Amino acid sequence: MKKILFLILLFLILLLGAFFRLYRLNEVPPSPSLDEVSIGWNAYSILKTGKDEYGYRFPVLLRAYDDWRPALYVYLTIPFLKVLGLSTTSVRLPAVLLSLTTILGAYFLVKELFKNSRFTVYYSLITSFLLAISPWHIYLSRLGHEVGAGLTFSVLAVLFFLKWLHSNTLVYRTRIVWLILTTFFFALSFYTYQSQKVFGPLLILALALIFRKQLLQFKKEIVFVGLLGLILLIPILKASLSPGGLIRFQGSSIFSEQTTLKELSALRIARDYQQHSSLGLIFDNQKVAMGSTFLTNYLSHFNPSWLFFNAGEERHKIPGLGHLYLWELPLLLVGVYQLIKEKFSKETKFLIFSWIVLAPLPASIATQTPHGMRAFNMLPMFQIIAAVGTVSLFQKINTQRIHKILVFGLAVMLLIGSFAYLYHNYFFNFPYEQSSSFQYPLSRAILYVLSIEDKYDKIVFSERGQCDQSYMFFLFFSKTDPAWYQKQGGTVSGGFGKEHRFGKYEFRHIDWEQEAQEPSVGKILYVGSITDLPEGIAGLETFKLLDGQKVIKVVAR
Repeated sequence: MKKILFLILLFLILLLGAFFRLYRLNEVPPSPSLDEVSIGWNAYSILKTGKDEYGYRFPVLLRAYDDWRPALYVYLTIPFLKVLGLSTTSVRLPAVLLSLTTILGAYFLVKELFKNSRFTVYYSLITSFLLAISPWHIYLSRLGHEVGAGLTFSVLAVLFFLKWLHSNTLVYRTRIVWLILTTFFFALSFYTYQSQKVFGPLLILALALIFRKQLLQFKKEIVFVGLLGLILLIPILKASLSPGGLIRFQGSSIFSEQTTLKELSALRIARDYQQHSSLGLIFDNQKVAMGSTFLTNYLSHFNPSWLFFNAGEERHKIPGLGHLYLWELPLLLVGVYQLIKEKFSKETKFLIFSWIVLAPLPASIATQTPHGMRAFNMLPMFQIIAAVGTVSLFQKINTQRIHKILVFGLAVMLLIGSFAYLYHNYFFNFPYEQSSSFQYPLSRAILYVLSIEDKYDKIVFSERGQCDQSYMFFLFFSKTDPAWYQKQGGTVSGGFGKEHRFGKYEFRHIDWEQEAQEPSVGKILYVGSITDLPEGIAGLETFKLLDGQKVIKVVAR
């Protein structure tokens, strides 16, 4: 009877998670992001022609805006495009399904982690529940982006690894399946998101160290899956070590030669030499400066103001909320204490703490920290720790039934209030406050232009401000035929601020004074940011952010 009840509860948790991830999926966020239109149209292009916007056949890395990113999510999107067509919903649905898989996977992962505990099922259910309602997880699960796939495959990989370890009594053929699945999902994670290329190897190393005694008993199996893993990783390793594959690291890493950090360090060192400052030569050294920056970046991901409050300028969070609920803080503190104090297996303790310690490392070597997307792998460890804390606190409640009912009632009221707050801030406040981040006016402007394009001989889009990378938004919303686009030359350069031309469309900077002096050949339509076009010039249409701010103007000449 209990098993049926627990399964019903798990189903209800998944249903709750599905609601928060599917409700108004095509409307919130208010428009597909710059990344989503790139993923969507390139998936559409590969579906139709086998090539991306550059003409690369079935790429391992997607050359998006000259930022080479692992392309697996693009391929996961293709079946949805085939069935539903090219749309915001079809791009976001794979992320939603992956997020629900993570919630389910976390349930079974916790069952393996706490296999010998009498509270195993409670830990599992609470973990899945906390993940299902997590503001951090909900936000990124509703984006058509590869970050969620990396987390899903990491969770599944560790789950199957633990299943293999705990299956000593099974026949070899059954056991080896778990290990092959472990290898497969670890390998897949490398094809998802840039952070996985750092986190994945570190997590594998942690597992090897934590379970080294057990692994030494199965040397032949480990050698076999090790070779299998290397074979599966050859394409992504080869692509990632190419000049294009290193662009992202070179452009966003604190170790890049082009960073402000290095320039500042060089200036300080030069001044130290002039002033004969021995201490300056030590403290202003690039390595010391980078080490200090790395440590600051790393610790910022554990800053309570970022985790529990709406602190910082980062846009990957719900307005009015931190990445975790404030009421999770005492649960986490108690959970950490219990994990250290209680007689859980050493392997379980080390795995949980190793995972959460390693997860922020990819974000820490990059600029723009703390970063909820790059540190997304910190989930679901926060939820697991909080689940341990929840069970512990409930145990300490006075055994009288009335007291437990009272506490349970207060907890339900707190949750209902949290749900209402989350619902209001995400579905109502978020679109208004972040319509700029998702270039909402540009999508409206493109649809307007498509309705009148036959009246004009040339149409020019700006590439600045809210019109950034307007060529890709146009390809997406116009559902431009990929075969035709490739015959036009495809994308020559997807670099930021580069010109793109195809058909009668041009995507470039607009210098209005120069445009006005050039002789007009036919009727021309300009779509630009407010700053691109003179304030006094009459426009056919103006497009606003959801907060009412005018940002894009359409002008005819």
